[in-house]
Amino acid sequence: MKAEDPTELLSHVLTAPSPFYRRRLEQAGIATAVDLSAETWTRVPLTRRADLVRDQLDNPPHGTRRCADAGHPVRAGVSGSGAELLVLTWTAADLARERAAGARLLARLGVNSGMRVANALPGALVTPGSLLLGDVIEDVGALDVPLGVVESEAAAKAAWELIDRVQPAVLVLEAPQAPRLFATAPAAERQWLRGMIWLCRGAGEAERPEVPPAAGFGGWQRRWLAVAEATSFVAAGCEAGCFHVDEGVLAEVADEKGSIRSAGRWGDLVLTPLGGDSPLLRYASGVRARVTPKPCRCGAGGPVLELA
Repeated sequence: MKAEDPTELLSHVLTAPSPFYRRRLEQAGIATAVDLSAETWTRVPLTRRADLVRDQLDNPPHGTRRCADAGHPVRAGVSGSGAELLVLTWTAADLARERAAGARLLARLGVNSGMRVANALPGALVTPGSLLLGDVIEDVGALDVPLGVVESEAAAKAAWELIDRVQPAVLVLEAPQAPRLFATAPAAERQWLRGMIWLCRGAGEAERPEVPPAAGFGGWQRRWLAVAEATSFVAAGCEAGCFHVDEGVLAEVADEKGSIRSAGRWGDLVLTPLGGDSPLLRYASGVRARVTPKPCRCGAGGPVLELA
């Protein structure tokens, strides 16, 4: 299933159907695919993480969100732990959607065919992670250089040995790993390291860490916004400090009841991925954001977000 707009997505959810969403839509007075309109979308209730966890506990292991015509899951992961653990699964169509979105995001961030791209992201059990990023890097024709998670001083030193041997043009990092990695950086000029991408998972991660002089880095820095439950490729940061939403994501800023905030007003970032065959309608991400009231200074078009 490939939905290009929310009305088409609603129609598919009602007719396929998705048991989880059909129940929720009927409760909101949306019971038929006939005469759906843009106004109908504003009555779709927000999906919260607790709703997904409860559905999975009642209907293990995956819950009832997937449409009846969806493919079989081919990759699994988790978000959270304990009582808050949420099983994430993707079909081949879902992964194809993620890879296409990832290729668009990397291109916006400055990653091109033939580049060497190193990363210290987690591996296959969660997404976004090195496995999914590796898929995307392969698709764009760049070289994937996984460094492994930097969990110790020894791992950090091994990462720098690989970095200095391969000389990647771009380094992808998460803020929590940066202090340990940078603390072990052998002092050197690394002019071949042209860019750094910071993976931001939302609340409290809008700022990127300071890169020390020993890293020998003086290139550009960008941010990549990911919300694992919705999509690994929500938006790409620009040199002006804003986030540009991927064309395959409907992003809204709403209040607690789901009413849309006007431009410039802060609220919860609400996400609806378009495409794939595992619908997620109006997911309340918990990321505090606002839509900028003016065009971005970088000159790029499309929806532009600022994060708190």
